[in-house]
Amino acid sequence: MSGTDLNGAQYAKLTRLIYASAFDQTNWQTVLDEVHKATGGVCAHLFGYDIPGNLSLGLTASGYAPEFIDSYNAYYGALNSWAPGFSDGDVGVVLPSQWMCPKEDLFRTEFYNDWVLPQENVAAGGGAMLFKDTSRMLAFGGNIRLKDEEKLEGSWLRTVGLLLPHLQQAFEISRVVSGQALELDLLHRRTMSDGGALMLLGGNGLLLFGNERSASMITEGGVLRDDHAGRVTFCDPQADAMLSVCLRQLRDSGVAPISATFECVEAAPMARRYTCRAVRYVPEDHPASSFALLLGYLQSALLVTVSPAYSEAAAPDSFRLRHDLTESEMAIASGIADGLTLTELADLRSVSIHTVRNQLKAAMQKTGARRQAELVRLMANRRSGD
Repeated sequence: MSGTDLNGAQYAKLTRLIYASAFDQTNWQTVLDEVHKATGGVCAHLFGYDIPGNLSLGLTASGYAPEFIDSYNAYYGALNSWAPGFSDGDVGVVLPSQWMCPKEDLFRTEFYNDWVLPQENVAAGGGAMLFKDTSRMLAFGGNIRLKDEEKLEGSWLRTVGLLLPHLQQAFEISRVVSGQALELDLLHRRTMSDGGALMLLGGNGLLLFGNERSASMITEGGVLRDDHAGRVTFCDPQADAMLSVCLRQLRDSGVAPISATFECVEAAPMARRYTCRAVRYVPEDHPASSFALLLGYLQSALLVTVSPAYSEAAAPDSFRLRHDLTESEMAIASGIADGLTLTELADLRSVSIHTVRNQLKAAMQKTGARRQAELVRLMANRRSGD
């Protein structure tokens, strides 16, 4: 690896900062500052919004002079020559800037000559779309001086690929807690939006913290259960097996990042589907802990969220039948509308990402959707009955 590729310590530090930012949005600036330093000076940025999560990043960046951030927000953002190609890319796919807008086209634009070129010609780089649907659009990328393109761009794109799933996971967790301060949302009210459960588990599965919804799930016994010794398990065997893997990683892997997304099906007769996410929670990254029971607890814990997933059984099949979608194509369209990435859908359905891409392409062709955003709108209209 070259000197600008992330080493193990840098990777561990960045992932910890990313997951800490899921609970404190002001930390995203720190994440980008660390990315800028760790990558040899790449100008890094996050931008976008999440309406249900009450989140608007605008353009949050590191490495750019403040006056260029101000001029971007005031004027040049609307002229961004990379934006159309970026937004047309698939969620979760790392794109070089040259693929977003060829240099020969870029060099003829006002955006390049008045904003890119004056910054020592930051015309190289690239990034990836984290999410893209009707309610949120979030992207992560970076710009590199053209003179450093050969030295830095390859390692930068690899860094984007490494951090991408952790960024997606952190924003999903942030959405579950509705982007509100934990002091208010969790500690005082013990509530979360959309029926989501949040738990912190010790390495042996001991429940360190659970919000009201997690407590009710344990009491109801269809999704979660305890062993009467304070340890929490999933009723769904496959989900519980995934939880066991995460807990084993927590016990055995020091400070290595943990990031898992899996599905849980509630016990009959309800059989509702839930999306579960698990990441490492490091207490020292949260000096003012919002989890009262963690005061004085210094070991890493496993943070687990359980939130409702859309159920096909809850909706009529008229949309699928009208567009002649197979069950698999319908499931992929629903997953995309729920904000899942192609990689997550492949994992959840135990198929290759190539299969998921083909099913998504078929669903878009059959429904007449030219972009994923159009397919998401069609699914949203279907669910609302429009």
